[in-house]
Amino acid sequence: MLYAADISSPWGVATSASGMGSAGEWMPRLHEIGIGTGRAFPEWPSIEPRQGEWHWDRADALVHAATANHFEVTAVMMGKVPWSSEKGHTFPMSDLAGWSEFFGQCVARYKDRIHYWEVWNEGNGGFNDGHHTAADYGRLAAAAYAAAKKADPTTQVGLTTASFDPAYLEHAILAQKEAGTPGQFDYLCIHPYELADGIGRPNGEIPYLWMTHLLRDELKESAPDKANADIWITEIGRNVAHRKDQSVAEHEAATTLVKLYVMALAQGIHHVQWFEAQDPVGEEPGFGLLKRDGTTRATYQAYQTMIATLGPKPKYLGWVALGEDGRGYGFVFQGRETPVLVAWKAAGDPDQQLTFPANVQVRALSDYASKALEGGDAITLGDEPVFVSNYPASLTGPAEASREEPFPWGGDFSKAHTVSVDLGAAVPSAGVFQAGPQTNAIQTFADGTRGLLVGANQGMRFHVHPSFASIHQREYYVRVTVRRVAPGNVGMNLHYEVADSHGGSPYHNVGTWFSVKDSEGWQTFTWHVKDACFAKMWGYDIALVPEQSQPFVLGKVEVSTELLR
Repeated sequence: MLYAADISSPWGVATSASGMGSAGEWMPRLHEIGIGTGRAFPEWPSIEPRQGEWHWDRADALVHAATANHFEVTAVMMGKVPWSSEKGHTFPMSDLAGWSEFFGQCVARYKDRIHYWEVWNEGNGGFNDGHHTAADYGRLAAAAYAAAKKADPTTQVGLTTASFDPAYLEHAILAQKEAGTPGQFDYLCIHPYELADGIGRPNGEIPYLWMTHLLRDELKESAPDKANADIWITEIGRNVAHRKDQSVAEHEAATTLVKLYVMALAQGIHHVQWFEAQDPVGEEPGFGLLKRDGTTRATYQAYQTMIATLGPKPKYLGWVALGEDGRGYGFVFQGRETPVLVAWKAAGDPDQQLTFPANVQVRALSDYASKALEGGDAITLGDEPVFVSNYPASLTGPAEASREEPFPWGGDFSKAHTVSVDLGAAVPSAGVFQAGPQTNAIQTFADGTRGLLVGANQGMRFHVHPSFASIHQREYYVRVTVRRVAPGNVGMNLHYEVADSHGGSPYHNVGTWFSVKDSEGWQTFTWHVKDACFAKMWGYDIALVPEQSQPFVLGKVEVSTELLR
């Protein structure tokens, strides 16, 4: 089946600079399965290598390949020209006039073919060198916006950020307002790789599902006229190459792809571009839907199955909390032909059995085949998402009724003053969740109390439920309850997330050391932070960081907006 390019469809890819040159290879392969957009564009110095001298061959080749394959290019604009006084990957703040000319020339040349222009790539990360601030980025974007709108008033200009960093975007937006040029953007772009890494771990879906909610709350305050601006994910992916720090199997990456897209659509993300289309020559392999030799990965097949089932423009109908405890994830869409439930169990929970009151069609990623299931028969719900077509009308109605309600997973702590996790309890989390691998053993003491055994110098990371932790809440009290299991030094510090506007680390050391006394029994310690910003940019909000420490047992972690007594 062939599809026409349509930006209203959510299905897209991003590519690296190296992968852009092979667009003629991967675009037809991806068009075949329904993918219609590609994020790419040559950098400024390749188009204007000498001041006033324009070379359009690379950009023309990209646009021609897209046109031939029914693709739409969404451009990412960046680069430093040789005559600039700036060094490295830094914003061209000393030549905003030249930057504006470059931006305007590109929009004017391709206004009939390219309609979305993203200002820079990850300016809060490695493509800034930590030199320029979010306020500088706001000025850079405002200059680009003015030039783009002059060339084509209908074109769309996006702000972007590495990871999920709403505070950086807010700083840039407020800087535009303070400079007298408010709202110089049309849409927002995020790259939540770190939150994607948490999918597949217990409660890892929760921070990802609340991204749009946090961004909308931010826009209501910083740019109310743009409160309903589209939100895009212009890079997200999983690397299946074997690396020292982690190894991701192809099937795990495919499972994650479906979950990421489904949850993005459920929260109102307009467009999602998987990084990347094909492994490029000369760069790290492992992200591509296609390998360098053109063979497909499991992620390609999962993407194909998802589009074939949900259709080119799936309409989100609502959510369903599955299982007796409501911890299973279910999202209902109007698919290509019928309502479709996409579902999976909560990570770490036992597999669940699902039955339906009428006949349905079930498609799993493991075999990509659709099978008939008679009403009353059960399917097993595991970590792998399943697509249930012909989802019964009697179940679609309750899902639609939930559509505008907050997602239920993890609880509702919007009115709470304190949230916690009791690591020795059968149901540990009450608004605080452990992040990262969860392989620590439970230690039970003679008095019957329990906690999590933490290894020597092992850091422990946690995230707070987004319904509790607004990104505008700055002041928190963090209390830990610990117990010794061995003689020797036991101590730790607290690292917590802050709003960083320079593209540096979003975590600060509170600077107050907790030295656990040399005595038996549980001990508590409270830190007070006044400049927090819990957005989970790198997947967590707080971390306990022992140094030169013996193992200990962690009983409880509490986070409060009030002094804990």
